[in-house]
Amino acid sequence: MSDAPAPQTSLSAYDRDKLVELFGDDPKTLAEVERDFLATARGAEREISDASDCEVIARAAHRLKGASGMIGAAALRTLAEAVEQAAKAQDLAGIRRLRETFRREVGRVADQVAANG
Repeated sequence: MSDAPAPQTSLSAYDRDKLVELFGDDPKTLAEVERDFLATARGAEREISDASDCEVIARAAHRLKGASGMIGAAALRTLAEAVEQAAKAQDLAGIRRLRETFRREVGRVADQVAANG
């Protein structure tokens, strides 16, 4: 398994314009969607970090991959997909190698949510 490339930190963690396209330009609605996404990302991060069961990790990564794709969080989606593939391959060492990068990317999402709030 090859590790996912490190996300480019100069880019947005997610595409807020995509959220506007999907949910409209109501600041209250956008803030709620961003908070919900961040809760999903943090929950998946916890499951991936704490679990040693590859099925649990794969489900968490798959859930986040879909949510990330929906809001245009391309780097997080790529990382979630890499974690999911590693979990499906029962590659716990590969998952461990991705955890820190994954954690940092969830942090970037949190930073962008805070900046938009």
